[in-house]
Amino acid sequence: MNIRNIIALSEQLQSLGFENNGTSLLKRICFKPEHFMLSRKILKGKDLLDFHLLFGRDGKRNLYALIYYDVILQKEIAINHATINGIDTAALEKSMAETDWKIAFDFDHEKQWSAEDKASWEKEQKVEFTIEELTVLETAEEGKATATALKLKYWAGIPNQELIGNVSPLKAKNEVVQRFYFIEGQEGISVDEAHRFLQNRWMEKQMQRKRKKADGEEMPNKRQAPSGNGSLIKKRVTNSQQTKSKK
Repeated sequence: MNIRNIIALSEQLQSLGFENNGTSLLKRICFKPEHFMLSRKILKGKDLLDFHLLFGRDGKRNLYALIYYDVILQKEIAINHATINGIDTAALEKSMAETDWKIAFDFDHEKQWSAEDKASWEKEQKVEFTIEELTVLETAEEGKATATALKLKYWAGIPNQELIGNVSPLKAKNEVVQRFYFIEGQEGISVDEAHRFLQNRWMEKQMQRKRKKADGEEMPNKRQAPSGNGSLIKKRVTNSQQTKSKK
C-alpha cells in the first residue's frame, strides 16, 4: 500500500474543504479497486451539498487520483403548513424531523426487541403513524404537494427510494447538479467555489422559470392579433373577388 499516496489524497481533499478522509481512503484503497467513490454531505447555511467523489488508479504508477466529483445543490424546501384532511402538517413535519430515517430505511439493521417491551418497537410504530398520515394527506388534492415536499425533504438520498414515489418535478425545482473534473498539477474546485457556482446556476434557473411563466401569460394576447388581421385580410380578399365578378 502506498501510504504517501493516501496522505497526498487526504491533504488534497482537506484543501478542497473535505475533512477527515484518511480512514475512508485507507479502507477502500486496501482492496485495490480500479475505481471507488466517496460520498460526503456538507451543509452551507440552509443549503445541502451532496458530493460524490470518484477516484481512479493509474496502473503503471500504482497511484490513485481524484478524477472528478458530482455535486448536488439541494435548496431548502419551504412548506406552507395547514390542516388538510385533519392532518396538521406542521406537527407531521416535526415528527418527521425527529425520526432517524437512515436507520428506519435500513431494513438490514438488526436490534433486540420484545412484543412485551413497547420501548423496543415504539420507533417503528411512530414510522407507521407517519406513513399513515402522509397517505391521508395525499388523498386530498391540496395535500399531494405538501406530502411530496415532506418526503423529498426528509427522505432524499436514502435507499429504498421506491417508497418515496415520484418526486422528480419538485427535485428539478429545488436541485442543481454539476460535475467538476480535476487535472493533475492544477488546483481543483473547492467546496466553497462549487457552492457559489451552483448558487448562481440555481438563481439562473429561477429567472428562466419566471421568464417562461411571463411568456406563457403573454401568449394569449399575442395570439389575438393574428386572428383579427386574418379576418380583415379574408374580408378584403372577399370584397376584391366580388368587385371582379361584377366587372
